[in-house]
Amino acid sequence: MRNRWTVLIAAIVAVLALNVGATAASGAEQTAIPLTRALSMLESGSPDSARIQGGTLLLREGERAYSTPLPASLSERALDAAEAGGVTLIVQPPRSTAAADEPEAGGGGGLDIVGSIQEWAPMALLGGLVLVAWLTLRTAGGARFKHRVKPVRSATRLDDVAGVDEIRDEVIEIAEFLADPDRFQRLGAELPRGVILHGPPGTGKTLLARAVAGEAGVPFFSASGAEFVEVYAGLGSKRIRSLFEAARKAAPAVVYIDEIDAVGARRTGHASTGEREQTLDQLLTEMDGFATDPDRPVVVLASTNRLDELDPALLRSGRFDRKIAVALPGREARQRILDVHLRSRPLDRETSPADVAALTAGMAGADLAALCNEASFEAARAGRDAIDLGHFRRALLRLAAGPERRSHLLSDEERGLVAHHEMGHAIVAHLSPHCHPVERVTVIPQGQALGITVALPDEDRLLATRAECLDRLAMMMAGRAAEELVFGEFTTGAADDLARAATLARQMVTQLGMGGDTTEASLAIGLPPIPGAGMEDAAEAAARDLVNAAYRRALELLRENRDLLRRSAELLMEREAIERDEIIDILGPRPVQPRLEALVRA
Repeated sequence: MRNRWTVLIAAIVAVLALNVGATAASGAEQTAIPLTRALSMLESGSPDSARIQGGTLLLREGERAYSTPLPASLSERALDAAEAGGVTLIVQPPRSTAAADEPEAGGGGGLDIVGSIQEWAPMALLGGLVLVAWLTLRTAGGARFKHRVKPVRSATRLDDVAGVDEIRDEVIEIAEFLADPDRFQRLGAELPRGVILHGPPGTGKTLLARAVAGEAGVPFFSASGAEFVEVYAGLGSKRIRSLFEAARKAAPAVVYIDEIDAVGARRTGHASTGEREQTLDQLLTEMDGFATDPDRPVVVLASTNRLDELDPALLRSGRFDRKIAVALPGREARQRILDVHLRSRPLDRETSPADVAALTAGMAGADLAALCNEASFEAARAGRDAIDLGHFRRALLRLAAGPERRSHLLSDEERGLVAHHEMGHAIVAHLSPHCHPVERVTVIPQGQALGITVALPDEDRLLATRAECLDRLAMMMAGRAAEELVFGEFTTGAADDLARAATLARQMVTQLGMGGDTTEASLAIGLPPIPGAGMEDAAEAAARDLVNAAYRRALELLRENRDLLRRSAELLMEREAIERDEIIDILGPRPVQPRLEALVRA
């Protein structure tokens, strides 16, 4: 509705401006002439019409109009000249009440439309601009937030949330308390003021909040933390008050704030964060202030990916009493999530959700939903009636690296270079017992890459050993090592590999305490560097040593298997893509080595 008003006002302003311009243009068509000439024209009878209006003598001769000032003392002289020439001379009041600008024979008084527009157009234009500015400020202010203070009923239930059984037990108590408070109050239990869900993106935090409101059957209010922070001073606080005021009127109710770190980050007192901190202060007051009513509870659910950046006053007990970590799902949890997303999709008889769950270690619930959808597209492209495991594999690669660009043709020379680069990654990964198994190798441009090597974990791992990190570093550096070994030259194709290797090496040194062979050596160089203490250079040197050692190890493995590298690269150029089973046939069985020798011996 506001957009329609804005468009209408803009149109009115444009029309008024055009009318003013047209009026000015019509006035510019009249030619100013001396009074003596005008009197001579009247005496000769050449004008078609003539009139006196407000001290001006106006003449029209054919398509041309003339004007000249006429003092009151010479009015009789003009009348005599018109009578001598047989021209009808009309005397009219001033322009504000005149009928028209141009004289017409036999014309009289009336409504001067053009004169009215000229008189009122500036005021109308100013009023239109004021109204447009008011609507703009109103839209930028609180008007856009009105839909957030209207309660909704959530249709989501906890049965719709799969793979988070332990977390469901934590949040279901909130729904049960809101639905049947007497059961808990008899034992002295109090409803938590707030519950904050934290964890990686896509793990179902928003879905859990909707499920709590749906199970409790209470009104549900939702907003994003970014919606409270604006450039207008005091607007965020106003929106917080409006949201909680509406929630208390509908209480018992659930308020959900997504990405609360946008408004709840630590306070610094800096002038640039004044509006955000004022908004945070208002949120703290609403969650634990005098306006709270235990008989009309309002539970605040919030989600964030960065719990460590929130203000301590927001996280203390009495505001967010419960802090629930929503982690990435394990294998069994992924299978249950896949069961939900595959209910309405035809699955091949030889493919089960358990097979797909084994391929998707480290993926969140949102990633699994996207994978199922992309697999449906893959099956449709292939003209199949059901989705098989191959479609899920291709969908996984498409999500990881982007669509294949088969129309992007490479020269034979570059195809050979890319093939050796990718097979260098594949061979080192295959021969390193602590690397993930290689799933697919291609020389097909995909996304921004000219070729890809995909290694996927075959089991869920929550911890990584130093040996596993070193093997990953060697795999990353293997592409560059293969280029230098075979061609005696290296290219820009390893830019992403080098960046990822440097990042992992720096994390090993400065965050994980893995810069040296022992913990004592690692801590000597791997503590977080203190500015001015000289530790930055030592940590950077240790990270560089890790990358150099990984490169030398990859180069040595490829030198020992140079014939295998050449043959597998030629085969890759011929087939363009090699899958996991074919890789094992070409490279042979993988070496087996336990992750932790002591546990095996025990």
